[in-house]
Amino acid sequence: MEDKDLKFLSECSNEQLLLLTDFLIYDKDGKKRYTEGLSNAKGFEGNYPNNIKSLLPNVIDELQRYGGNTIANLWRGHGVTYREILEDVCKKLSVNYNKNNSTELLEQYLLQKFLIMSVDKMTEEDAKHLGENLTKDALKQQIGMMKAGSPVFIRLITMLIVNLAKSWGLKQAAVLAARFAGSRAFAILTGPIGWALTGIWTAFDIAGEAYRVTIPCTITIAYLRSIYDKSDEELNNILK
Repeated sequence: MEDKDLKFLSECSNEQLLLLTDFLIYDKDGKKRYTEGLSNAKGFEGNYPNNIKSLLPNVIDELQRYGGNTIANLWRGHGVTYREILEDVCKKLSVNYNKNNSTELLEQYLLQKFLIMSVDKMTEEDAKHLGENLTKDALKQQIGMMKAGSPVFIRLITMLIVNLAKSWGLKQAAVLAARFAGSRAFAILTGPIGWALTGIWTAFDIAGEAYRVTIPCTITIAYLRSIYDKSDEELNNILK
């Protein structure tokens, strides 16, 4: 089913799309999900992991089906739109939003929710570095006003995504973490905040199979939307 809110994915790199694809296929134990069907799609073996763009229609269909009711999916032949999935996740995580808000704004609210949760776990020193000499309280206030594409926002969200990928045992975690190598951000990532963020993800393990897919996937899609139009050089500068 065509999904206007996911058209931008066709402009993402293979590396970025692989991250989303692996969240759909693998569970937190690093094994394939019992309920996934993506790896059985036609052409999967020939295109995974180096040509995900060819599999993009299948990737989107898989996500849409996770967002829909199994019986309803069988009846209509497809799942639900990404927008419906996003709203459902926002409700699940008690994110305040207006149904008239744009999809991009809903994603921003969702990411802000996780960022504020993570800042609460930081030391003042961590917050000062990541927030450009801001205190924790000031950083949280700024997060509430940040746009998803701002440098500090991207730096923080990348940390969240790397931790999420690490906790899932995804190979892409190493690729993402390489951008932090030698930086203060990497030290923060592998220190107490890393454990704290892992605890955040663990809290959603009991949410049910569908949410164990849709929560990390919506966070990943929101992240990808914020960086897909940035060059590697721009991202490297942001993540120093």
